[in-house]
Amino acid sequence: MADSEAVSTCALSPFLSLVHRSMEAWESLVGRDHTMRRRLSLAKFFIQRYKNLDELFCEGPAMFWFFQLREAFMSQKTMTKWSRERLHEYVLLPALNGFVGRNECFFVSHFWRTKEDPDPDGEYLRLNQEELRPQPWLYVWVDWTCIPQHPRSQNEEFYFLRSLNNMSGIIRNCGFMSFYPPFEPRLWILYEIAEYNLTCIGEMEATEDIKEFANHLKEMVHFGVRSTLDRHGYRCTYGPDKEFLTAWLEILVILTRLDIDIDEVRSVLDALTWHHPISILQGTIRGPLQIRPYEGTMVLNDDERYTFTPLPEHGKFSRDITTERKVASSAGSTVAQLKYLVCEVFKSIQDRDDDLVKRTGSPQQ
Repeated sequence: MADSEAVSTCALSPFLSLVHRSMEAWESLVGRDHTMRRRLSLAKFFIQRYKNLDELFCEGPAMFWFFQLREAFMSQKTMTKWSRERLHEYVLLPALNGFVGRNECFFVSHFWRTKEDPDPDGEYLRLNQEELRPQPWLYVWVDWTCIPQHPRSQNEEFYFLRSLNNMSGIIRNCGFMSFYPPFEPRLWILYEIAEYNLTCIGEMEATEDIKEFANHLKEMVHFGVRSTLDRHGYRCTYGPDKEFLTAWLEILVILTRLDIDIDEVRSVLDALTWHHPISILQGTIRGPLQIRPYEGTMVLNDDERYTFTPLPEHGKFSRDITTERKVASSAGSTVAQLKYLVCEVFKSIQDRDDDLVKRTGSPQQ
């Protein structure tokens, strides 16, 4: 029986092999937790309906992240560019609470040394490999390796932009690994450090390569985001990224200033990452907090009002106006609307489980 199962697994296409391998990985990540097993069943429901990579990229309401396997990351000589021909080096993890954790997953933050390749000679890869080698982890996420890079097909572009929209969930929930060259005011790097640092208890160790970013993070908290970015000349390669990252940084800074519980901060950010709601109402130790992310307002206790750069509406963050039009057109179709309704059911189940855990300490059986 074991031999026949092995043969049937080997006979699968690279994509279906990836799906099979991923579902096996989810089982070990979830364990017996009832809430997570409910989410696991729903994730399996979605992923088993995709026949190929392009359907995964653009047709479903559920999103799945590519994570590189430990063996693949540790054995490479230079950072591997994402490729359809290397699916055997990955698992797919659902972009949902609980599937990505700091014990199993690492996010690798890095400079782009050139536009064509972030680390052409593998210098910073080797530093990361050496640091990660003795640690017990399973999967790693590197943007160059885990999302489609230029040139991209239309479906790959759609997935790429979706990944940027949801990347905060990876940074916030993974372990964080970085080695940077001498300081340059790169906004993506500042944001990645801020997302990790302001959503966990304690502070990241301010090593020499991080020190300037850490100082600017404190400066943002005390004096404001835009003034800090302007003072130090922070920049992005792509113009639309700057407004998107500025909005996220302003939200992070305001939540930090409110001095609410870190779990409440993470709950707000989880809602923004996974659900993209028009409005969020979050109970906090200081009273009710309402956030309207696309209007750029945050109100605590009906009397403390804060403003920030509005987030781009969900699905409209784009680096290319042609892609934006294609995405908007797709979202208007009847099929997309039906998928959206299915997604809303999925979200309501997750919200109900999270709420039950908060109120009772355990999910509904």
